[in-house]
Amino acid sequence: MAINIELLWNQGLTLGELEEFVAHARAAGGDAATPIEEITHDQDPTLHLGWRVTAQGVTRPTRLVAMPHRLMWNLHSMLEQIGGGDGDVRGLLSEIIDLDAELWEALMKHVGE
Repeated sequence: MAINIELLWNQGLTLGELEEFVAHARAAGGDAATPIEEITHDQDPTLHLGWRVTAQGVTRPTRLVAMPHRLMWNLHSMLEQIGGGDGDVRGLLSEIIDLDAELWEALMKHVGE
């Protein structure tokens, strides 16, 4: 299954955004030889909107990585709330977004290992 990682910019690009784009592309199986495509406007191909990397997904063997205890506890608690509820998670959206960001940050610490 191919995965598209895209970086779009409106008024500039920061080094952090570029680093995150590369980290996502590597996590999806991209390497130094993976081509980067330019994303252009549909009606004006001279207008550059960003970059895209198409990767085939993670192809390397699965590794075990350490998860901070606090994050593991928060993830367990969130799943318990969702599983014990009535299926409506809208009230948990803010917490889900925060937990997703924490989980992604923890995962990205292991990219490139």
